[in-house]
Formats: sequence, structure tokens, C-alpha cells
Amino acid sequence: MRKKYLSALLFGALLFASAGTFTSCKDYDDDIDGLRTEITDLKSAVTELQNAVQNGKYVTAVSGNGNVITFTFSDGSTTPITIETESGEPSQTVTIGEDGEVIINGEGTGYYTTKTPSEAEVEAGLVKKGANGTWEVLGENGEYTDTKIPVSGITVSGSEAEGYTFTIYAADGTSQVVELPTAASAITEMTLGGHTNNPSIGTASGEVSFVNSTYSSAVNNGVYVSRQKFTFTPSTIVGDEIKSASDWKGNKTLPEDNDYIYSSPTSIDLRIDPVSVPAENIQFTLTNTKNNDLSPIVLTANASQDSNQPPMSNTNSRAAVTGNGLWTLSMANQIVKANVEDATWNAIKDAETGKWLYSVNANDAFRSEYQLVVAQINPQSLTDLAIEGEGGTFTFCLERPVVNGLPYKSDYEGTTYAGQSDPIPTLGDQNVTYKTGKEYTVAGVQSSALYDMYLTADQSDIDVYGLTFDQSKHTFTIGKNPDVSSIPAEFDLIIYTVDNAGYITKTTVSIVLNSQISAEAEYSLIDHNVNYSDPTDNLFYIDLATMKTALGDNLNQWMQNVDLGTTAITYDLYSNENCSNSSLVASNIDFDGTNVFDAQIVPTNTKNASETTDRNQANYIRIHVDNNAVATYNASAVSGHELQLDKTYYVKVSFKATSANGGGDLNSIVVPVEFHAPELSDLFTIAQAFQDDIENGVLNAYFYKVEGVIANGHEYTASEAGATVNLDRYFSSYVPDAKVSFASGNVGDTGKSADQLFSWGTLNYNGASNNNIDSDGDQVFSTGSGNSLATSTTLGFNSANPGINNGQAANGYGEAITINVNKDNFEGWLYTQDGDDEYSFQIRLMSPIYEGSVDPVSGTSIVISGNDLVRGASITNDMIIGHDYNNNTFSVIPDDDSATSGTRTESVVMYNTTMAKPGNLTADDYTHPQIASIVPGTNQYFENVEVWSAYTDDNVIIPGEFRVYGASISQTVTVDMPVTVKDAWGYILEDEVPVTIQRNE
Repeated sequence: MRKKYLSALLFGALLFASAGTFTSCKDYDDDIDGLRTEITDLKSAVTELQNAVQNGKYVTAVSGNGNVITFTFSDGSTTPITIETESGEPSQTVTIGEDGEVIINGEGTGYYTTKTPSEAEVEAGLVKKGANGTWEVLGENGEYTDTKIPVSGITVSGSEAEGYTFTIYAADGTSQVVELPTAASAITEMTLGGHTNNPSIGTASGEVSFVNSTYSSAVNNGVYVSRQKFTFTPSTIVGDEIKSASDWKGNKTLPEDNDYIYSSPTSIDLRIDPVSVPAENIQFTLTNTKNNDLSPIVLTANASQDSNQPPMSNTNSRAAVTGNGLWTLSMANQIVKANVEDATWNAIKDAETGKWLYSVNANDAFRSEYQLVVAQINPQSLTDLAIEGEGGTFTFCLERPVVNGLPYKSDYEGTTYAGQSDPIPTLGDQNVTYKTGKEYTVAGVQSSALYDMYLTADQSDIDVYGLTFDQSKHTFTIGKNPDVSSIPAEFDLIIYTVDNAGYITKTTVSIVLNSQISAEAEYSLIDHNVNYSDPTDNLFYIDLATMKTALGDNLNQWMQNVDLGTTAITYDLYSNENCSNSSLVASNIDFDGTNVFDAQIVPTNTKNASETTDRNQANYIRIHVDNNAVATYNASAVSGHELQLDKTYYVKVSFKATSANGGGDLNSIVVPVEFHAPELSDLFTIAQAFQDDIENGVLNAYFYKVEGVIANGHEYTASEAGATVNLDRYFSSYVPDAKVSFASGNVGDTGKSADQLFSWGTLNYNGASNNNIDSDGDQVFSTGSGNSLATSTTLGFNSANPGINNGQAANGYGEAITINVNKDNFEGWLYTQDGDDEYSFQIRLMSPIYEGSVDPVSGTSIVISGNDLVRGASITNDMIIGHDYNNNTFSVIPDDDSATSGTRTESVVMYNTTMAKPGNLTADDYTHPQIASIVPGTNQYFENVEVWSAYTDDNVIIPGEFRVYGASISQTVTVDMPVTVKDAWGYILEDEVPVTIQRNE
């Protein structure tokens, strides 16, 4: 097989055409044969292009230079694609088989050329690169056939209107495509909004002066265009500084005399979708329905529309923002040569009189609706300049050789030019100052009448104040304030202007430096926990070293001028970083120690450091937080300004100069701070001893409020008895004023909710009304007043929902109920995070006696003699005992011996099973206050049981007893004696005690 290597075209076809496609600087087709090339680092370059597109960038230019293709993006970045010629094999091998088949990289293509080609035929081009970037094969018929197999290489096609396509062909015939949109090609929608025309057009009265009578000033959708013949005319104020156009030092070259400058005072609001399109990179023209562009009108876009302004309103005074899709279009001044000027002006007149409607055309890629008209107006006169400074905008008149018919001099400041409504402001009228490190723009009030401007100052001022100028933007920047002994300082700014008529003048204005010192101190967030047991420790510190470092070379100036007196420093609290919202001071937040915050300058970040006014000791700002004041403040704060936890606030500290140094503002720092506190749940700690040993987290609460019980130093009376428990009894730490409520849902298997089964009990010892209801009518956890008042809860005992049913526990007794606790703040600081203001626990209400038992004192049963049954066997306290839930003992036999005299007679028999119950067995017969009565019962061996009370006779205590009667027995037996214990709350414990009746031997 004969083999020939045919060159692979790597650079592709970059064709410059009227549509906007690009080509390389030379025709590579002429010398492509024999060229061996390879792409160097192509993979990373392609990735860079793809990333740029994904990050929202747009192509603004594509250029070819030799073997480099350069893509320029909307942010100014560039990506070059380099193709280098090196030694080595070509990236694609093309051979012709013995049978004439074209073979690429060893694979047959199915395409054939001359069956027996000669060397000359091969060299003549049996296979060549076609116009479409693919291989073409010469057949026997003498014609080329397109194989559709791409040549390995790169092509770039497209235009500004449609975007660009970057294609990479690989050696194996595959390709990779990167779509590179331009800003204009990405537009999907353009909507025109309001139209604004500078009010100073034409006449002193401010009305628009139209060249033709076709329109009036009522037209609000017109693009007004004026023309002005340029004649180089320096003012006598300029003197010999500018004698010819070549002496002009501005950014623009001056037109030739008799040329015309076309301008427009019109600005147009424009909305673009997608909002990310960088419209500043697009050239806009006016195009009518016949696809004719109106020359020489070219519009440029400036970002506009502050988010706080209504949409599509006047944008002239609005702060520029980007990313919202809103722009302002305006016309840059255009020079029209004298020999074509008449035709140009007549074309605009024809557009006006013909009443053509025009659209805004973005680089021929997208058009707005056809809704604009064009009108010829008389040109503006440039009379005023303006600089926006700190505190407002300083507007001043251009210096002119004659004012009111008299030579201009400073004495005429404050007077009025002929035809001007506003007087020339004096220096004292400015009330505007300028900071170091900030760029300020000088603008023509009649902006369309200004052709160019350049700024300067005396060289000594430039050196002393570090002045720099950007002549393209007409801005100046003050690099430094050299005066460290006193402030403010000032210098003369010299402004040269040339208007559209060619009139050149020189205006000098005094620039007063703002006393503020530029110090962009970046403070990290201060996280402050407001939870302190000692309120005087509730402090956080602002380290002034951060500010001093940021002051840099200005630190000495600050040290010599600052006033550290208490009234000289102002503190403000804001809720946004740029401190543009209303300061919370308006809601009575102070920093003077009488309200929420107390701020002091101190030498060390310690609690006991003394406040100082010594500049050399000013190292920290110590701020004390008064939680009590926070609570008071939040109760009366302006809605939406309440202080909250876990929210970032910004403390703005502003320093002033001493009165001897002008007393003006020096500088300010903004320090972010967040206030943190424990969640409500962290403020509750369950006392370990009350937790259920099986159900973790459930509190076992046993009734204890009965007559005679002493709790918190108080002995309960009979009237205070109730089945209630104080919640605070079961917590070692809690929040007294937290609100409590029963959780919703049914309790256990009762089929009823906790609100139906339980109630909040009496809250003080004298049985008075509930004192734990807050102003909103909500139950609170505990008043905590000397531990004398506490929220309690109880089972409901009303007739409709008894807590005891026929002497048995019912309706929620012993069920674990959930109590929700809620508090929206920590000591006045409002919670903001979900769940921080919530806590819940479970509690089980029970009787200590009902949960107890009755047992033999020793052994497994009480032992009595069978022979004693006939005359009555005695069961005494040393034989039977009661145990409560916690195994504490209580007397089952009546043990109150308060009777002082008498003998044991029938009248003291408290109970007899054969007799009617006399009803005189009461709690008075028991020393344990939780016992109401205890009654033994009979069984098959006990015919009768008597209960005898204890009493005292001649200072001798006669103990009580159970006396059991029955018949004689033949065998020793053990039987259960029923015992019914009624507690002070009415709960009845029914138990059985084993009794052994022993046969006498």
C-alpha cells in the first residue's frame, strides 16, 4: 500500500464578514499543505471557556492574531487559544489504499479516488480539505465528493448578534462545541419605561425649545436631538494655557472647527431579561420599521434603579446597581463632519416630520417595541457644574469673564448670573465635604452640552493631598489628609471644560476635606451570651486595635484630634450592615447607662477597668448589657424593633474631633454583634429524686398539701388541704414566669384530655384566688415570691368529673400527663429560633397512701391466740403497720392520745362490725395528717372487730388497738384480715393483712 501524509488544517476557517464573523490575519489555505500542527493545552482552554459561560459571562470580542484566537468577556477577562506548529506526526493520518480507498488513521472510509493514482495525482490533491472543514475526495469523474469527515482543527463562527460557536475537531473525526453567547444574543426581552429630558434645555425658563413646531414639550416618548457647531473659543480666564486644540489635555480630541456635535438630553429607562445581561457592553441604536438606523444616534446603558424606588420611574438621581435588569439609556455626544452635517440633520428632521416610530436595537440582536419618536431641539448651554459630596451635592456656576456686565471676581459669589435662577454659592453655602480614599465625579448639570472636561490642581496640592484624577470619568480622589494638627483642610480644584460650541473655560472651586478619616476596619462578629448570674458581668468588648490598624498612616491624625469625652462619642444600634435603616435609638435604646446599654472607653478588657478619656489609654469599648432594661424596652419598643436573640445587630461607634479641631466627625466603626442565651429547655433541671425509675423523664408527684404538713416553712391547715402539688417542687432549676399549659390529646386510656381531667390548683396558702395568672390570663410556672407561691396542679374533683369514683382512683389518676412550658424571651431578649421558647415534661399525680400497703410488723403474718378470740384478741401497733409509696410507716391503729382523762368505755369504741358505724372515727384519731380513717374488716373466723382509740389517763398513755372476736378453733390457721385505709384526699386503699390464729397447745 502506498502511503502519503496529507496535512490536517488545525486553525479552521475564521472568516471576517459583514455579519461579524472573524478570520485570521492571513489566508491559511494558501500554505496549508505540509503543515504539521497540534493544539497545546487545548483541554484546559476549552474548560476555561465553558466555565466562563457557566458563570454568566458574555463574549464581547473575538480576535485572531497569527496562531492565537482570543476571546474577551464582559468582565474584561480574556481566554487565548494557541495553536503552535511543532515537529512530529500530524494529528490525522490520511492514506490511499491499493484499491483507491481513502483511509484515515488506519480505518477505511468507503470513499474511493482514482484506482491507480500516480504520485503526481496524489500531490495534486486526490484528498483535500473542503470549504466545510471536511475531507473531500477526487473521484474518477474528476469531481470532489464531500466525505462529511471533519478535518482535525478549530473553527469559530457567529456574530455579535447571534453569539459565537467554538468547534474543536479531533483526529478521530469527533468534535466538541462550546456555545459562547454575547450580551446582545442573550437578550430575550426589552421593555422601555419612562423618558426623562433635562429641564434646562434651550431657554432660561427651563422649557424645551423645539426647532420645529411639530412637537411640544408635552411629548414624553420623544428622543430629543440637538446639534451645535463647534468653534474653538478659549475664555479669557484660560489665558495662554490653551491656545489651540492641541493644547487640550482632556481625554477626548477636540473636533475641528465647523464640525457639529450632536447630543441629546434624553434618558430612557430600559428593562432587560435576563437580568444578568451586562448591557453596558452593548451598543444600542434607534431602528425604524424599514430597518433603517437613525444616524448618528448611539445609546449606551448605565446600571440604575435602586431597589427601594418604584419601577420605571425617573432614574437620574438613583443609585446605580447591577443584576436587576434595569438600565438607563443615554446618547453619547457624536461628531458629524461639516460636509455631511446637513444631510444628517435633514435625516433627523425627516424622521421627525415623517413621524417614524423607532425601536431600541441591541447590536442587531434584539429590538424593543416600536414606540419612540424623534424631535429636533435647540442645544443646551453649559452653565453649571456639580459634585456630589458628603452631605449633599455642590452645584456651582462656570467662571466666566463677565458677570452681570462686570468682570468676574469672588465678590460676586452669592449674586445671580443673567438668565440664571440660582445664585453662585459661596464657600460657606456648600455644606459639602469630601473624604479621603473616595472617588468623586464632576458633572455638567446640562450634561448633554458638555463635550469634555479635565481636572487638575496646583502641583503642591497634588503632592500634599495625594490627588489623583481619572480624566475619562471626570473624577478626582483625595489620597490623604496631611494636616495632623487640625482639621478640616481644603485645596483648590481646577476644572477645565469645553462645551459643544467649543467654548473653553477654567473654573476653580474649594474642596473642603471631610473631617472623617478613612478607616475601613473589618470587625469580626462578636457572639455575646447574656446569661449571667451576676448582672454586672454582662459585658462585651470592642477592641480598638482593629480600628487603629485600619487607620494606618491616619492614626496620628486621629490621636491628635479625637475627643473621647462621654458626650463626644455616639453609639447607635442598627439591624443592617450598612446602617441605612433607622437606628434603634429612635426606639429609646441608649448607651448612657440609663437604658439597655452602657458604653465606656477603657484601657483593658476587664470588668473593673476605669473609664478613660486618655487617647493613649483608649484600647477597648466596654459595653454593659442590662437585661432588665431589655425587658422594659421590648415591652414598649416600636413594632419590629424588639431586641432578639441570635440576630445580627450592628453597633456603630462614631468619633468626633475636639471643639478646638473643628468638632466635626472623625471616623466611625461598625461592629456586628449577636446576643445569645440558653434555650428555655436548658433552664429547667428535673430533680433527680423525683424521676420515675422506669419511665425516664416522668415525674412522680405525690400529694402532700394536707393539714399538718409543713412545707417551705408553712404548716398547712385543714382548709388548705387538697390533692395538689407545686410544680417547682420537682425542679432544681426553672423559669418562674414561664407559661404552662396542658398538652392536647387524650390522657392514657381515659378518652379525655388533660384539660378535662386536671386543673390548676389553689396557689397560695390561705385558699385565695389564683395569683399565678399573668396579664394575658395565662398560667405561669411559679411566681417564685419567697417560695411562698407556686403553681400547683391537681386532679379535677368537681361533680361532673370526680377524681374519685366510688372511693376508687379514676379519671387520670396515675396517668403520665404532659405539661407544656412556653416563654418567648430570655430575661427580656426575644427568642427567634424555632423550639428555643418551648419545653415540656411529664408528671404523674398520685396519693402516697393509696400507693402504699398495710403489713405485719414482723414476719409474714400477725400472730394472735385462738383462746383470746372469745374475749377479744388485741392487735396493737407493735403487730401491724402501714407503709406509704416510699416505704415510710404510718400507724394503722389510732394513735392520737390527745384525750387527757377518762376510762376506756363503750363510748371510745370507734368502730364495731356488729353495730352501726358511729361515724366518729376521724383523722383526729391519727397523728399522721394524711390518714383520714383506717377500718379493719371481718372474715370467716372474725365475727366482730372493734377499733379502740388511744387516750391519756392520769398522764398514762393508753394505746389504741384492734380487738378481734371469734369462736374457739381446733387448728392453727392463717387468714387475711381486710383493712380499708382512707387518706386525707379521699382515696381508699383496700388491703389484706395475713393473721395467724394460733391454737393453744
